[in-house]
Amino acid sequence: MATGPRSLHALLGGGAVADLLLWRRRNASAAAVVGATTVWFVFERAGYSFPSVLSNALLLLVAILFFWAKSASLLNRPLPPLPNLEVSDAIVEKAANHALVWINRLLAVGHDIAIKRDRKVFIKDQVDEKVGVAYSVLSRHIDTIITRAGQSAKQKKTE
Repeated sequence: MATGPRSLHALLGGGAVADLLLWRRRNASAAAVVGATTVWFVFERAGYSFPSVLSNALLLLVAILFFWAKSASLLNRPLPPLPNLEVSDAIVEKAANHALVWINRLLAVGHDIAIKRDRKVFIKDQVDEKVGVAYSVLSRHIDTIITRAGQSAKQKKTE
């Protein structure tokens, strides 16, 4: 089944979201950018990160669904509508195939180090690169923690 080239608008779903992403509705797109920037600025200023906001929102959702289900059973009302949560075989197979490539590569490197005693593989630049990346990420987080701790100590002194 050969189809012709599809437009980007059609690839994005062809609806209001595609119009928004492609700036066909300029006012709505500009409002979305300003709104997202404002929300990001407020959360950044308050010291929240995306994972903490996401986890708090999910915790609130679970609490609401819990109380809804409990009150529904007490008041003989229908339970909250939840989708059937299943993972398809195709998704599991795709993830397993992707993981298989990485596991085989890891085992091959381990084999070269342990059996062949190949020191070049052991001291390869990939290890140095990963350790360097981990060090830079950790140092940024530590610097952020130290600066925030210093700011809170200064705020306590001034109050």
